[in-house]
Amino acid sequence: MLFLRPSLVLQGALEMLNVLDLTLPTLTFPDVSLGMKKTPWDLRPLLFKGGAAAQANRLAGLIDAGALGPPVVERLELVQKIHEELQAKLAGGGSKQTVKTEIGDIRVFFRWADASDHPLNLDAIETTYLCWSDYLLHRVRIVKDINEVSAYRLARTVGAILDKVLERAKPILLRTRLTYPPRRKRVLGLQADKQSLSETFEFGHALLDIVDALTLDAIWGPLPLRIRLRTGQEIEKWSGLIAPEKLRCANPQNRSQRSHAKVSKRKRIDYENDRTLRTRSPLVNLRLEAELLLFIGQTGMNFSQALQLKVRQYSYKSTIDGYEVRDYKHRRQGEVLFEIHSDYKEVFDRYLTWRKSIFPRDTEGLLFPFIRRCGPSEDMPKKFFWQLSALCQKLGLSFIPPSRLRNTRVNWLLRRSRDTDLTSQQAQHSKETLVRIYEEPSLQIAMVEVARFWQSNDPALPSPAPGICDGVPVPIIGINPEAAQPDCIRPTGCLWCEHHRDIDSQDYVWSMASMRHLKILALKGFRAPVEGKTDEPPSLVEMAIERLTAKLRWFRQSNELRRGWVVEALARIDEAVYHPYWHYLIVAVEGD
Repeated sequence: MLFLRPSLVLQGALEMLNVLDLTLPTLTFPDVSLGMKKTPWDLRPLLFKGGAAAQANRLAGLIDAGALGPPVVERLELVQKIHEELQAKLAGGGSKQTVKTEIGDIRVFFRWADASDHPLNLDAIETTYLCWSDYLLHRVRIVKDINEVSAYRLARTVGAILDKVLERAKPILLRTRLTYPPRRKRVLGLQADKQSLSETFEFGHALLDIVDALTLDAIWGPLPLRIRLRTGQEIEKWSGLIAPEKLRCANPQNRSQRSHAKVSKRKRIDYENDRTLRTRSPLVNLRLEAELLLFIGQTGMNFSQALQLKVRQYSYKSTIDGYEVRDYKHRRQGEVLFEIHSDYKEVFDRYLTWRKSIFPRDTEGLLFPFIRRCGPSEDMPKKFFWQLSALCQKLGLSFIPPSRLRNTRVNWLLRRSRDTDLTSQQAQHSKETLVRIYEEPSLQIAMVEVARFWQSNDPALPSPAPGICDGVPVPIIGINPEAAQPDCIRPTGCLWCEHHRDIDSQDYVWSMASMRHLKILALKGFRAPVEGKTDEPPSLVEMAIERLTAKLRWFRQSNELRRGWVVEALARIDEAVYHPYWHYLIVAVEGD
């Protein structure tokens, strides 16, 4: 039997006493406003082994009841530093939604460390993180329950926080084997490109029709509210009620069902007569959804930024194609909040008037104050635009989410202006982010750019012979010394020019056949003026005939379509139907 020294026993007892009597620090985020039923953000569960795996709404009770056991003291410094970094990000204007996501990812990391018995302290956190990254890679390659992008983003989020906690000069993510897969941009054809814009325009028209239908009189009027679209379609909205024909007791058969139907009918009448935000909030939220998407489509603002905009006293300054919207300040101009097109100004002013009537007391609240059961809050709900999404599905329309709406706007601006600096400024992004993330390949733009490239580097000009050139005579490599030299004057010289280009058309084949016929006539009528020089002039004509014959032979042997062109051209020559370019010369040589 082993006996411990009294000093060691006393030291262990004191350590246990310190753990039990430890006063946990405040690890909440008091500056984050949440709804009445929302659980406040708290990092205290990370101090307990198994705390990261518990439900967030039960953690406070579990900690107070001691169900999680004593806190792990060695984690305290690490968790405090993580809390300081997240709090500093919020204080510096960081997105609350981003911090919320980071807290969730940190909890995933701690949950894995608790399950696999890895230490969580400042000295060992780097090794634990690298082991976790290998675990994520194992899930990607072997288990295959997550994809490579999800694993990379999860490790990147946690790694970025640890870099600040550990004050690292280089990202810890670079020490892992996780990599972001290259983004393959899908190339849209002409039809798909037009279809994408067409769907966006149809969706925009539907949003305007919904906004026009949800007036004050319609919202506070009798139910159902009917929304008529310009396409002739119509939708009934019961503002949270079930349509009468879909009720279970629409046709009661016995006394119990009749009694239930009577009570249900009385409650239904009371609900319809209660014309307040309690009963008409679904209709108000539907218009807010439509107005928010119209606003994002016009301004190009990020969804989370638009959602947190406050109502201001707006002033407008006219620009070339729209207005700069500023926060009005007495005797001085405020900062530019956003820019809108001139056609949207009337829609935006009409919305502000409608909002003021719906929320008369909320004069300095959110610009788009969605009504929530758990009370107003600035954090984004899990299900957004669910009413519009369901309505579009019922109408057979494609629902365009804010990200795709903004992406379509950016690409439309880029294609219209072809100016990355201007487009990146409008989209509030750097030029590198615009090209790497937002720009989508377009077949139509590629065709235009290729045509412009060849027009500037290899311009097509009419040549004396059939075909086109750039007006710069350059002999081909290996030209026969006796062949006609290109000079952009004689048609025969074009046949040996480096810049001469054939044309893939029936008219070009007909013109070559006519030129060859003219050369044959010239060869037949040739008479040498001086003896001893009878070979040189005929050789020039013969080489031209051979060159033209070789071109016609290539067209004839390439495919059936071009073969038909050659057969048709030779038939026309036999019938004395010559190409208009050569007709008068041939007729003059023939003497007709």
